Amino acid sequence: MFQVKFYETYYFCNVIHNILRDQFSYIRRINDFYCDEQIFYLASPFQKYSAFHHFIEFVVEDIYLEEAFEADIEELKGNKRTHSAVRQHYSLDKLPIERAFDFHEIEYQSFVSHLLSYGKSLSSFDINDLDSYMEETRLSQSYEYLIRQTVKEIFHVLFQNRQLMLNFNEMLASGLELSMDEPVAEEAEIWFSKPGIIKRQSIPKWVQRAVYFRDRGRCVLCDKDLSGTVNLENHTNYDHIVPLAKHGFNDVSNIQLLCRECNQRKKDGNAITSNQYQSWYSYDEI
Repeated sequence: MFQVKFYETYYFCNVIHNILRDQFSYIRRINDFYCDEQIFYLASPFQKYSAFHHFIEFVVEDIYLEEAFEADIEELKGNKRTHSAVRQHYSLDKLPIERAFDFHEIEYQSFVSHLLSYGKSLSSFDINDLDSYMEETRLSQSYEYLIRQTVKEIFHVLFQNRQLMLNFNEMLASGLELSMDEPVAEEAEIWFSKPGIIKRQSIPKWVQRAVYFRDRGRCVLCDKDLSGTVNLENHTNYDHIVPLAKHGFNDVSNIQLLCRECNQRKKDGNAITSNQYQSWYSYDEI
């Protein structure tokens, strides 16, 4: 169990959804995620802080940095004729990341305190001061805690969206395929069977449990019950959404629940999932 506060969580979810839905428009941003051999290190099998966690972290950090430099400097300085009550209520004298710290009740060095340490104030700072503040903040334990908390909340929401998991893993597979001619980082060689193809690994119990409960113990393609309470002959298969043979990853985000028959039909074919989910209750009477 972990405490969830959902501060801007759905905003971040929407950004991530848009990036993965329209990858071409964000191609430069995406390339920054897995360039410089990073794609090879993401191949580490079945990490609890998964490849998808790392992608969420990448996007969230980028947004916080972007928001800092897009902040209304004149509002921060108090040069606008905003009513003091409004200014105080919406914390307009603070950066977006400071408001996030406040919401999560995380102790941190404020921008004002940072400026004072350099003999400056809100009325006299410039863009370089914003840069140095964000640089120092990103090295702090407070920032690390905020990012980890935010990432876990976003993962909690988005992991349920199998189509999004397919989109993400197709993106990873594309990046891995493009890197086939590059030498694999020495530390990552053990995870590969050949260039661009990751070795098959046994799926840990914690991955199986996470996927089983997300998919409600049913085959995501034919909706066959796999719980064993209705039919003992229905066999549970844990399937790579993007097959390893198609440059897929051993990642919790790339696993789904299938029955034996659907898994055999899929084999190492194209990536496929479904958008069918069990509702919380029946809508038949509405």
